[in-house]
Amino acid sequence: MRNTLTLTAVAVLLLGASACTADKEPKEKAGETSKDAVADDATCNELLGDAGLKWLREHTGDKARLKVVDDLKRARSLFYQQVKNWGPDDSGARTFQRADACLARTDVANAAKQLEIRYGPSYFPFDAPFDKASEVSPAQTVTPVNSAVKLVHGKDRDGAVRYRVYVKCKIPGTSAKQENEIPIEGLLTDTLTGDTSARVHLTHLLHSAKVMADTMDCQNKPVVPAEPPASVR
Repeated sequence: MRNTLTLTAVAVLLLGASACTADKEPKEKAGETSKDAVADDATCNELLGDAGLKWLREHTGDKARLKVVDDLKRARSLFYQQVKNWGPDDSGARTFQRADACLARTDVANAAKQLEIRYGPSYFPFDAPFDKASEVSPAQTVTPVNSAVKLVHGKDRDGAVRYRVYVKCKIPGTSAKQENEIPIEGLLTDTLTGDTSARVHLTHLLHSAKVMADTMDCQNKPVVPAEPPASVR
């Protein structure tokens, strides 16, 4: 039996999960470097790509410091473990853990100004009605990209604009239709750059989604394009 979650119940979890990472502080103080910091930069560099890093530098005066809690290897491990433990008869709210893949701040103490990219199993099935308002979440703008990729963006109830990408990713040894029931979800929030363009944010998010899908070795080989459809402005 398919796990039938309401958008209302899960949206509460989404808002809570989005807020909880704001309390995580980078371990290094300003001006410090370490082997971990170098590795962190490499992970963010891969997720953002040359264009994303240039955009970040230009919008922060080249002052953004990059930090990663979970690198790509950790993100893959978390996703595989949780998806393989899930079954189609599971009931109740999904409480998946997401990987904090990249965090950028110009002031390490100011969590109100940051750019964050997170990845993990989606609370929602791929075909969930994101464009319908619930009791706790306004309707979102949904942009189908292809049969395995869709983009969702808009303001949540807390007033924050969030950008999401969903990618069907079949993991070996999982139940039938797992890729539809629990796709990859990528989440980008940006209170750092001041850029309000949905197209810009979704373009950088798609780049990271391609990196993440390749990292997961999805059996269905989803095609993640470099840019959103022309309808996204």
